[in-house]
Amino acid sequence: MAAVITAPVLITNIGVVLLIACKNHLKTPSNAIIISSCLVCITLAIELISGAIASISIDDVKNYKGLLCILNKSTELTLCGILNFHVTAISLERYYSVIFPFRYQKLSDKRNTAVAIILLWIIPFIIIYLPVTVSSIQVNGDCFNWTEIYSVKAAFYYALFPLILFLPPLITLFAYSSIIYKIYAITHKTFPTTTEAYATNQEPYNIAFQLILSHKKALIQMLVMLGTYALSFFPFFAFYLIYVESRGTQFITATYICYLVAVAYLFSHPILLIFFTASIKDEVKKALKSNFTCRNQFFKSPTKPNPEIDDKVKRSSHLKTVRTTVTKVINNTHINTMDR
Repeated sequence: MAAVITAPVLITNIGVVLLIACKNHLKTPSNAIIISSCLVCITLAIELISGAIASISIDDVKNYKGLLCILNKSTELTLCGILNFHVTAISLERYYSVIFPFRYQKLSDKRNTAVAIILLWIIPFIIIYLPVTVSSIQVNGDCFNWTEIYSVKAAFYYALFPLILFLPPLITLFAYSSIIYKIYAITHKTFPTTTEAYATNQEPYNIAFQLILSHKKALIQMLVMLGTYALSFFPFFAFYLIYVESRGTQFITATYICYLVAVAYLFSHPILLIFFTASIKDEVKKALKSNFTCRNQFFKSPTKPNPEIDDKVKRSSHLKTVRTTVTKVINNTHINTMDR
């Protein structure tokens, strides 16, 4: 089922990657991070599809130890960690561009962006995949029975998993709260609060609330991103920990449903990025508009000929010719009379 859900994940993420790659004006440092995050979603989707295919087509998967070193929970968590690090980086990048715009322009070049993207891929691999895999190989002689090691299992479920899960919403909350406060502070200085307060007999906190609402785009963006993320991952985290601790069969169905919802976040991730990135959203609107126009022209039914209208047109054209001829004759007669 997870493999079926990942099909639209591939479509949306590949579409965003191709859109940015084909438009020169979209090749910016911030959009490079967006492309990298979409590539993480594509990689994770391929990993889920490969795991589903391997479990169906191979009778005894445990005989393929090299394959199990790639298709296991530690790889999934590592890729989720890379994705969450990208979500965190996108929030920090927008925070930095708003709070420190001049310093951001100096630092946001191709070299620094490439270094940042490489670190976003390497750090989760170092702190998640390598310790789990190396510990499993040293103790069990393989890289997939790491859940039998209590220390590795405890570090995985109670340290790495919460770190990867709660880091993006905390950073996003901090970044967008700072952006909203910065917008409010700048607007508050230019907005005549005292005059408006006395003129409308409103309390100062009401005017402050109006200032925030007048710049509600950042607030809506923060709420949508945090709400989507929380609804996608937090229920899965809670049910999964309950299932791991209790091993009760009554939690299997709820855990699996929450897991599918978490996988579906890979589909909504590029859609949110498009919706909250003005340049990409404009290009998507143009593409949809042009496709809609071409489709209307293609399916537009040809106009049926109307004999009455055609006959009127023919008669009017004939009369126009007669009128022109008569006018010429009259003019020539008038000229001849004047000559005499």
